[in-house]
Amino acid sequence: MRDRVFIAWSGTNHIALKVKDMLEKHNYLCCIGGNADNNSKYTSVGDTVIQQIKTCNQAIVIFQNRKDNCVSNNLFFELGYVLSMYGTKKIHCVKKAKEQVVLPSDFDNSFVASIDDTDEETFAKGIVDYFLGRQKMNVTQNKMWLINNRYIIHDMIKSHYSDNGSKCSDYELAQYILFYMQSAYLFGDERNIRQEVFEFKQAYHFNFSTELSAAVNICLAFLDLNINLKTVEKDGQSTVFIDLNCFWKRKDEYAHILSRLPEDDMGMFDEWAKAFVYIHLNYIYYLYAKNPNLDKDTSLSLFKTAKDYAIDAICKVEALEKESINIENNDTIGILSLMKSYSCWVLYYSKSALDEGDAVDWLKKALQERRSLKNTFEKGTIDTQLYNYFCMEYYLTMTKYLPLDDTVDLIEKQAYKSEVNEYLESVKEQNNKNAYFRQIELWYQCN
Repeated sequence: MRDRVFIAWSGTNHIALKVKDMLEKHNYLCCIGGNADNNSKYTSVGDTVIQQIKTCNQAIVIFQNRKDNCVSNNLFFELGYVLSMYGTKKIHCVKKAKEQVVLPSDFDNSFVASIDDTDEETFAKGIVDYFLGRQKMNVTQNKMWLINNRYIIHDMIKSHYSDNGSKCSDYELAQYILFYMQSAYLFGDERNIRQEVFEFKQAYHFNFSTELSAAVNICLAFLDLNINLKTVEKDGQSTVFIDLNCFWKRKDEYAHILSRLPEDDMGMFDEWAKAFVYIHLNYIYYLYAKNPNLDKDTSLSLFKTAKDYAIDAICKVEALEKESINIENNDTIGILSLMKSYSCWVLYYSKSALDEGDAVDWLKKALQERRSLKNTFEKGTIDTQLYNYFCMEYYLTMTKYLPLDDTVDLIEKQAYKSEVNEYLESVKEQNNKNAYFRQIELWYQCN
């Protein structure tokens, strides 16, 4: 972890220096306010506080009285600046439990934590423990907005171990990489982003936290999977599948990742990671089950496992839907709806292969989720390529569902066919096709 922490202080810098020493043992980089080289034990005005703040991404603000029993006015200036730069969740304000400090009337007392101050060592250790306990930060932006603006995540990755300092914590970056992985898939940019993430891992994996390591490995495994998709066309049908080698490698990777995923009650990385892993596992089994070289019994066995993982994945997504942070950011109608649609699709296909009676119900649910995404993110509200992907998912599902719905008459079918043709023409103009687009084309040609 290479977060840069700005330490603001009032009174004396003794505690700030102790906190700096302790945090650097946890692989943080620290910058003490007013101390130019941050190696000296004496403050200097050689570097301005504002320049120091701009190189950091978190702040510890130590409220202590000066000899006149007042907090330095400079501390409030620094507090205001870091609040505007980093946001409240990255500002960690502390004071001695036994010391009375006068704070502005607008301050909520809970904003400043009281730390045991039996002696300087205890106080400094208490500050570090408080800071470390607040590091399980959740990504608060809407996830589909992040995917649509993936350059933001690209910049975060590039800056994470740079001399200018990281723009987020390791824990946050682990989450951002999961959404970067999803953006690579949605934009059809798997190869480029796979290379970028691999180079990031190659250069810095010795410094990765457990969460960041898991996120990077999940990302690489999924992008490798999609780079190795195969397609075969037969009797007017296009089938997308993977071979044994790809299946075995990815399955083994995900089993290893799952066994090492950390459990925690404070942050949400593990919940996001498990949802993605179970979705990827049901996708892996589903793709290999469709391999035309397999015998029927093996294929059915794989479809059964795909079904089980899909049910687990939907449970994980529904748990995320209940999280207040995701409700507040409308993730339930964005990324979570998309994730659920994937598993609903696999459930339909697997249950169909297994001849289970409720298969079409899951296809209908997948269609509902994909229609919602297409209508929510209309053309002009998001990147055109992303909008076309949502359309592709919707029309792919619709072409499967229409032949199974007896209530659709000839006029409706012609209207749907015209809609599909309009979509295919728009995609053709942008030269943005893949194996799934080909399936839609074949349906159109056969109907």
